[in-house]
Amino acid sequence: MAAHLDTAPPTTPTTPGRRPHPTRGRILARLACGLLALAALGFAGLRLHHRLNTIDLPQASTAPQGGYTLTVYFTPSEAYYHGPRRSVSDQACPGQSLRDAFPADYLERVGLEGFGRTARGNYLGWDFAGNCYFATSTPPVGSHENVLVPWQSVAANHLSPGTRIRVTDCGPGVSGEICARVKTAHWRVDDLCSIGCDGAKHLDLYIGEQTRAHIEDEDFYFVTKGATIQATTPEALR
Repeated sequence: MAAHLDTAPPTTPTTPGRRPHPTRGRILARLACGLLALAALGFAGLRLHHRLNTIDLPQASTAPQGGYTLTVYFTPSEAYYHGPRRSVSDQACPGQSLRDAFPADYLERVGLEGFGRTARGNYLGWDFAGNCYFATSTPPVGSHENVLVPWQSVAANHLSPGTRIRVTDCGPGVSGEICARVKTAHWRVDDLCSIGCDGAKHLDLYIGEQTRAHIEDEDFYFVTKGATIQATTPEALR
């Protein structure tokens, strides 16, 4: 903000109807002032550019943060579910024609995980917003239509997409072998957590497609609280 001037600038006597003719000295003075003003604006622009790149934009790394809850999610396979079959034609998303019936326990798991591989080899998806099923040949994708990568993709609601995560301490309840794998994995936020991730410190780790029955009984299907992570935010565009 410019400083307020209490005193009016002095006036210069002029001939009515004419502008005063500037002298050579006044012209040079005006040129000098103009150059100084341009230099000042340029310096201010450089400072603003510097601030935008070094202060206002996310920094590269953060200090390790504790108190995180880690859960895992996966893509269930219809081959490992044998409950009573149920039609989903009445729950098909607009534009979808789903005539197949699926095991009820498989459908329940798809509704929790978001996608499931069918016996036909394609995928059945659940639209959390529309509460409806849809069929797709595309492997499970994240919130930005990116294909989920096992032991890399992370679902999180309070971290920017592209944030890289390193788990430095798994917290209690995780076996040493599984914790070692979790800690050496290169996790990356590329999905949103739709169920059970209300807390700001909750990460859901994607572990891939189901390859055997009763995956929920395996050591790598875990819930742990008190984990410590280090986040690296996306670098600013240059």
